[in-house]
Amino acid sequence: MGAAPYLSTGVHIDPDTSLSFRSHPDDDRVVVMLGDNGGYVAVFLPRTELDRLAEVIAQAQQSLSAVKVAA
Repeated sequence: MGAAPYLSTGVHIDPDTSLSFRSHPDDDRVVVMLGDNGGYVAVFLPRTELDRLAEVIAQAQQSLSAVKVAA
């Protein structure tokens, strides 16, 4: 059996970009949507992966703050 299909996409977030989520507590997961009805990226996350994504975002914020302090 072959490898699963591979898809890569990107989205630029600006002040007008819609950011939202749908919670599915019975499944212990959320769907995070970046964009709106004109086109969006949906990220399906179980709770453990949501925690991991939050940590990556926190690290990204810290990396930008560190650059400002060093400048």
